Amino acid sequence: MKDIHEEMDEVINLLNKQEEVKKLKEIENKMKEDLEVLKLSNDFSLAQSEYNSSLNHYSFESEEAKAYQKKLYETKNKLDNHPLVKEYYKYLSLVNEPLHYLEFNLFNKFSSKNHNCKK
Repeated sequence: MKDIHEEMDEVINLLNKQEEVKKLKEIENKMKEDLEVLKLSNDFSLAQSEYNSSLNHYSFESEEAKAYQKKLYETKNKLDNHPLVKEYYKYLSLVNEPLHYLEFNLFNKFSSKNHNCKK
């Protein structure tokens, strides 16, 4: 009889053999080599740093902080709307779907509703 770790390894292997996982890795590699994606990612990281730094100097509701927040939103939006990034998110969602299903069912089996545990 297999122990739980062997069973989990089998599930992991099955999940890793999905076409979507292969496609996700392929897109990820393309993104790492795409100069536009790298620039957009760098711009987003810089905007995050600037926004976080602004909060050290200005209140959250200040006009200055709002300007940095707007810049952060705009850079994130540009990155998210790049075709490679959009494709990446699409496949990431497909890869995560069975994981969410598995997680939901595992936790659901152990919820307090399904057990007669006394406190």
